[in-house]
Amino acid sequence: MNLDAEKIAAMVERDGIAVVRDFIPPDLLSRIRARLDELNRREREAGVAFLESEGVNQRVFNLVNKGEVFEQIVQHPVVMKAVGRLLGGDFILSGFSSNTTGPGGEPMVLHSDSGYVPPPHPEYLLSANAIWILDDFTLENGGTEYVPGSHLLRTNPDPARSYTCVPLVAPAGSLAILHGYTWHRTGANISRDSYRRALFAYYVRPFLRVQENHLVSVRKEVWDRASSVLRHLLGGDLYLNSIGFVDGPPPEMRKLAFPRRKRGVLA
Repeated sequence: MNLDAEKIAAMVERDGIAVVRDFIPPDLLSRIRARLDELNRREREAGVAFLESEGVNQRVFNLVNKGEVFEQIVQHPVVMKAVGRLLGGDFILSGFSSNTTGPGGEPMVLHSDSGYVPPPHPEYLLSANAIWILDDFTLENGGTEYVPGSHLLRTNPDPARSYTCVPLVAPAGSLAILHGYTWHRTGANISRDSYRRALFAYYVRPFLRVQENHLVSVRKEVWDRASSVLRHLLGGDLYLNSIGFVDGPPPEMRKLAFPRRKRGVLA
C-alpha cells in the first residue's frame, strides 16, 4: 500500500483495520527498538515495570515523556492525516504505550478501544489506534488479533461468548491503524523464543477524557520543545473555545465577551 492517507482511512472504515508495510525506515526502527529495550530494562530494574502473565509481558506507558523519538513518531504526518480523516479533523492523544510479549504470554481480554462508551456507540468514530510494529507479527508470537466486521456493530463484545479472531500478520516496520470500534486483543505468545514489540498510539476526539493525563505527567522540557501539533495532541489547546480553560477563558475571549451584543439590552 502507498502512503495515501485517504486510502488508508477508507480501508479502516471498510475493514476495521489497515496495514501499511515498509512504513518505518530501518534507521528509525533501530532507534525505536533501542530506546524501548532500554525503557523495558530500566523499569524492571527500578521495580516500576507494568508486567503481565507473571512478568512475561511488559508495557511501558506515557512514551511521549520517555524519549524524543517517541515525540517524533506520535505526530507522523501520514498518521495525522489518516487519523484526522477518521476522527472528523480534530483529535488528541489519549495514550502512547508499548507492549512487549514473551514466550508463554497469555492473550488479552477481547475489547474495543471505545469500550468505556455505553453502546450503541455513535455512528461517527470516537477513536483510532496506530500500531507501530517493531517485530514481525506472526501466528505464534502474540501479535494483535481482531474480529473482522466487529467495528460495524458499534457495541462491545459479550464476555460470555466466544468469537473467531483473525491474527494480524505483518512484518517488522509496518504500521497498522485500527478502527476504534474493532474488537481486538493481544494474542497468546506460543513461540519458544520469540519476543514481539509494538507501540500503540491511541487517538480520540477532543471532548473525550484521556487515558494519560499529559498535562500533569509530561515533563516541562517536553512541553517547551513541543511543536504546535504535539502541543495540541497533548491537550494544550482549547477545544471549541470552551474546553480546556485555566481559571476561565483567556484574555482575548474575555475582551470579546465584554461588549453588549445588543444595545439597550440589560439582561
